[in-house]
Amino acid sequence: MDDTDDRDPGEVFAIPDLYAPSKFLSDTSQNPSFLFAGLKLYDIDESLPAVVEQSQPEDGFFSTPDLSFGPVENVSTPSQSINSPTQVLETPDKELGNNVAIWLLPDELPVATANYQSWDAFENLRFEESHTPYITEAGPSAFDTALAAKEDFLRFGNTDHVVVDAKVYTASLLALGLGRSSVFFTWDEVKQSFAPSLPKLRISGYSEKSLDGLLATFFDCGNITRILQAFIEKTYSGVTSPGRVALADAVSTLLTTIQSRLSASASTHQSILQLQSLFRPAHSILTCFQRIVVNISATRSDESMLSTIFEEIQLLEHRTDPLREILFDILSRVSQPWLEFTAEWLGLQREAGLPLTKEGTGKSFVKVENKEWIDDQGLELQEPDYFLDYDRVPAFIQPDDARAMFEVGRSLRFLRTYHADHPLARADVVASANPPTLQWKFSWQDIVAVEAKALQYERDLTNALLRFSKESLSTSVVAENEAEGSNFALDFFARPKEYMQAHILASMEAFDQPLNESMSPNALSLGLNQYLISKDGSLGNDDSIFAPPISLAPMLSFNPIIGAQARIVNGTCMRMFFHSHKLREHLSLQRNFYLMGNGVFSSRLSHALFDPELESAERHRGIARSGGIMGLRLGGRDSWPPASSELRLALMGVLTDSYMSKEQLNKSHAGTYLDKSSLPGDLSFAVRDMSQDEIEKCLDPDSVEALDFLRLSYKPPPPLEAIITPMILFKYDQVFKLLLRVIRMLYVASALFHTATDRSSLWQDNDSVLHRFRIEAHHFVSSVCEYFFDTGIEATWRLFERKLDQIERRIGDGSGEITLGQNEGLDKLRDYHERVLDRIMFALLLRKRQQPVLKLLSEIFGLVLQFSKHTRLRTLDKERNPEADNELKEIYVKFQKKVRVFVTVCRGLSEKKGYGEKRVLDTRTSGKEVLFDGDDLVEENTIAHLLVKLEISNYYSRDA
Repeated sequence: MDDTDDRDPGEVFAIPDLYAPSKFLSDTSQNPSFLFAGLKLYDIDESLPAVVEQSQPEDGFFSTPDLSFGPVENVSTPSQSINSPTQVLETPDKELGNNVAIWLLPDELPVATANYQSWDAFENLRFEESHTPYITEAGPSAFDTALAAKEDFLRFGNTDHVVVDAKVYTASLLALGLGRSSVFFTWDEVKQSFAPSLPKLRISGYSEKSLDGLLATFFDCGNITRILQAFIEKTYSGVTSPGRVALADAVSTLLTTIQSRLSASASTHQSILQLQSLFRPAHSILTCFQRIVVNISATRSDESMLSTIFEEIQLLEHRTDPLREILFDILSRVSQPWLEFTAEWLGLQREAGLPLTKEGTGKSFVKVENKEWIDDQGLELQEPDYFLDYDRVPAFIQPDDARAMFEVGRSLRFLRTYHADHPLARADVVASANPPTLQWKFSWQDIVAVEAKALQYERDLTNALLRFSKESLSTSVVAENEAEGSNFALDFFARPKEYMQAHILASMEAFDQPLNESMSPNALSLGLNQYLISKDGSLGNDDSIFAPPISLAPMLSFNPIIGAQARIVNGTCMRMFFHSHKLREHLSLQRNFYLMGNGVFSSRLSHALFDPELESAERHRGIARSGGIMGLRLGGRDSWPPASSELRLALMGVLTDSYMSKEQLNKSHAGTYLDKSSLPGDLSFAVRDMSQDEIEKCLDPDSVEALDFLRLSYKPPPPLEAIITPMILFKYDQVFKLLLRVIRMLYVASALFHTATDRSSLWQDNDSVLHRFRIEAHHFVSSVCEYFFDTGIEATWRLFERKLDQIERRIGDGSGEITLGQNEGLDKLRDYHERVLDRIMFALLLRKRQQPVLKLLSEIFGLVLQFSKHTRLRTLDKERNPEADNELKEIYVKFQKKVRVFVTVCRGLSEKKGYGEKRVLDTRTSGKEVLFDGDDLVEENTIAHLLVKLEISNYYSRDA
């Protein structure tokens, strides 16, 4: 118990004062801080450097606000009261005794300290507030004194740090966050980063470690700002793409908005913590932009840059603050150049600048390259054409949609090239339908509006096309339309002189007016301002919560417009191909001649090549024979292959006679033939370009490859080459090459039957090997021919004919509405045509994986030809040759063995799972008929049909 305590310790019933202050704080004037009472502190004026003026922040962030009612100019701040403790002790109450002349005192004593209000003082007017024992609440001066002490009581290591003015330091932090050099922070070009000017620097009330935590945000903002500025300068100074320029413009708008907004907002804040909270939104968006700029630095094209930005935005899709809308606006800005080119390619707007032609290098996803193919003489030809570059398609566009876009533009160029007078090829007609623009839409309301506008545009353009299809484009019709006030009338020509003068005067008056500057606020700037001033957790747009996913935004924003344009262009081009360019006739030509669907052509060609009764076209002692129908007589001549003159004599009139109709045949019964130019595509016979090995095989007239040099030459007219491509013609040629062998084998097998019935030959001998070989060879060859022509070609082509009929019903006759879909254009018809040939080649064993089976079939054909040669030589001999009989038996044994292996292979293929197995049509999409789904042209396993024809009684399956 302290001696100064005046209470009687013996009074056990005394009630203690529970609210009395601690006895250790009884003399607050002598010991204002008991916690540091034993410390010897140097005066702050003596410890701090004299070169820097000490000033305290006026904000008093850690101080209690002044709640006194005295005059403001007479009330000292808490920092002033703490910095001058002697001022409180100079006039204590004990010095005012009774002997003091009261009249000499001033009327009003100056208020030395701030009158802080508390509940204790409210209840007791004489209550004196005790000083806190904690140094952190004693004010910045006491904290600075402890930090500057040489003994380093706090162990912070800040004894030799320079204390600078808080206002100057705050201004330097603001400049640092905005990417500018200042007194205390400068830009290091070597390290490409900001660095402090002085190594040991702090302000009053803060330690170095606490400042480092606050400076991280400002250093990041400053460094990122410099990186973005370097990106802008590099983009503007170099030759870059429009997409990068648009991104650089958006980044420039970002930096300008941040600097203007933060500079204005920071002028009202003096605290570092307030400044840090002000920079937090800026730090977040700058970090986002830095990641985008760094990630696109490795991209080489606008399309890859768009893909990278789209992926970055998908990562931030979950955000609901205004940053989501800002990123969407950035994506729209950067995508604008690519969307404008896409709209020009689709024909939705006029082409700006020079139009894209095949003489250039292409642009964006449309590249111009040389299309290579081999002509009739085996020469490699090149021709520039448009190609789709999938590497230049942004990731948010699906490959099927990209191909649809490319084919629509390509078909539109076809119209402009070959039908320049067509309404769809005229920009004014398309513009009259008010075509929609390709723009990003991120809300359901905008997406519904886009779809409605696309459907309206499709109806308007269809009506315009129907209206123009019924009118003539002659001068009289144009004049009549002008008289009726048509929207498509010319502006000046065929107008009166007074009208032209009035129009020119009106234009001059319009040009004399000053330009109306658009003062509409920038959407990106508005979004950035809203984000920079937004509080934590504030929503940028309530509708963003229920917005569609960003992954669906491209399809929902662009596909309705692309689909509407594709349906119109596809239907128009398909109608032009079928009606104006007679595509159906050219396809029938391929069927009749390449696939030997014309019976007259097959019969005439067989006789011209194999009939031994025709007069030979071979020259005898340099003199060409004449006087009758001539042929090549394969198998009955000494030299092979024939000369080109022999081919012309033997095959003259075969194509023209086969192509002419019955009416033309009646008119040309005297023997006159149509010229070569009258045949579509200049159809004619030609010699195939072959390698040396192939030529050596053709030299043997008894080999299977003896006729491989002969082929058909056909060149589709320029518009039709989009459907009948060089690759398709190559497949036609491969089928014709095989069918030429097949009809030869069929002729040889039939000739064996006629030889057997000749009474003068040795077939009359009872030789079982000869008869069995003849019967089996004829059965095998006829079965293969029947399978090839009926199952392989006829059944497949019948599907193609049915599809062509369906297309003609949809496109109509030009007076009705076209009902083709988005993916039902010329490219799909070309693919369907190619799949028809693929199915035929699969059935004819011409695919690459079927080469071993086709090789086995060729070996069997070769044995049949050897048998035919043997019988021909035996017919010439009048006596039987035992050696020839033994040779015949050996050939027959090989034939049976090869046929048995072939049948076994066919049986294995028919039972093999997955070998051309027909797929089942998906019932989920069967509600709407798809024109070119291709399910009816899958490689169906039809080898079982050949197996049934060859061995219905299991003849070759029994042991020999």
